[in-house]
Amino acid sequence: MAALAGAVGSHPVPHQQTLRLLDTGATIDVFLNGGDASHTGDREVFRDTLVWAEDQRPAGKAEGHCTVIDAFTATTTCTIVTTLHEGTLTTEGVGTFVPGTTSTAAITGGTGAYEGAKGHATFLFNPAGHSPVTFVLSRP
Repeated sequence: MAALAGAVGSHPVPHQQTLRLLDTGATIDVFLNGGDASHTGDREVFRDTLVWAEDQRPAGKAEGHCTVIDAFTATTTCTIVTTLHEGTLTTEGVGTFVPGTTSTAAITGGTGAYEGAKGHATFLFNPAGHSPVTFVLSRP
């Protein structure tokens, strides 16, 4: 039993970190079909500005693309690279762009201080103002 307890205790404990940001809107927002996300297969390419939720200091940017899966329900699949001062985080997931809806994406990787990051990110869609973005990441 002592050997088993030692083996279990020897595994590294993941480091968990939560980042709380606000998406203040797009500096680039282009629909490749030339209009809006009104048809399945339409694609949006964007760059959004991010600030820290606690004090509104500049945090970085989120750049990515989303493909409309179901225009009627505003459902998309998105790949996003979030660039912060200490590195980048990549996320992929299904998003629903209906006001007040929260979407969750998987953190698929990172660079710099976020190298090896896993976890999830949430995005609360608020087209009238700042949209909360939260990263919950684990690293070995």
